[in-house]
Amino acid sequence: MSSLLYHNNGQKVGIDMNASAEQVVEDTLTNENLDVNEVEQDEEFGTNPRESSEFALKMINAVKSMNVGEITHHEMVNSFSVAEELKCLYLFVKALPYNPIAKIYPEVPFLFFKGVPTPQAFDLSEETASDIDTFMKGQNSEYYSDLRLHDLEQPYLDAYESGIRIYNDMVEKTRDSYHVSVKLAKSQVMEISAVFVCLVVIFLTILGLS
Repeated sequence: MSSLLYHNNGQKVGIDMNASAEQVVEDTLTNENLDVNEVEQDEEFGTNPRESSEFALKMINAVKSMNVGEITHHEMVNSFSVAEELKCLYLFVKALPYNPIAKIYPEVPFLFFKGVPTPQAFDLSEETASDIDTFMKGQNSEYYSDLRLHDLEQPYLDAYESGIRIYNDMVEKTRDSYHVSVKLAKSQVMEISAVFVCLVVIFLTILGLS
């Protein structure tokens, strides 16, 4: 299809509109193809939040089970088999805090007072973390040589970040709960001690009067 334009001098000049239209269509199709390719790449390499969260919880539960003595650190590591999972676990354990909940009250009951057990689920020691590091490197040293966070694939990087955040939140809530229990136990001690002192005073008073 062509259109004709008239200049002031009356001469007709032909302009081929097909070329321009075809170029626009080609550009549009190119842009659409780029958009489709980007979506396909996002789907191929994108992360599934649910899968990342599930793997994060798997790591957390494995570490907690190890801390309470349900499994050994060998069994904890061997519960992961895929290379990317092991890399993520390795970095995850290295980032965890050591003994984040300090013991501030006797755990064993004494006299009329109840003890308050210190939470063990997050009681990861530096020694245990070192044993895990040694064991994992002994199995596949090439996995962990100069390993950095940016070396992880995106789903496992998301799982790592979620796992650290969830683990630390759980530590904080557990610590707060422990401190509340200790506070109640101390209040009980004060109440019983006050009653005992009163009874002693009354007894001494009666004894003095007699």
